[in-house]
Amino acid sequence: MAKKQKDTLWPTDKELRQELDQINRQLKEAYDRFNYACEPELVEASIFEINALKAKYDYLLRYIKERAGMPVNRQRPAAVPAQTAQEPCVAASSMKGGTACRS
Repeated sequence: MAKKQKDTLWPTDKELRQELDQINRQLKEAYDRFNYACEPELVEASIFEINALKAKYDYLLRYIKERAGMPVNRQRPAAVPAQTAQEPCVAASSMKGGTACRS
C-alpha cells in the first residue's frame, strides 16, 4: 500500500519529459511575445516570464539528469573579480589610456 502512495507522489520519467516539453513550448511563446511587444511594461513582463520559465526548465532538466544518474553541475559561474587598477574602467572602443572593462 505504501508503494502506491509513493508512486503517486513522484512523477514518472515520461511525465517529467512531457513537462519539460511543455515548458519549452511556453518559452518559445514567451520569446515570440517579447519580440512583438511594443510597450515597456509588456517588454518587462515578457522578460520576467522568460526568466521564470528558464529557471523552471533548468531545474527540471537538472532533476531529470539526477534521477538518471548523470553528473550535474550545480555551480554558478564565478563573478568577475573587481578591478584593482587605479584608472577608471572605460569601453574598449573609446580607449585613450584607461583600463578596458573585462565585461
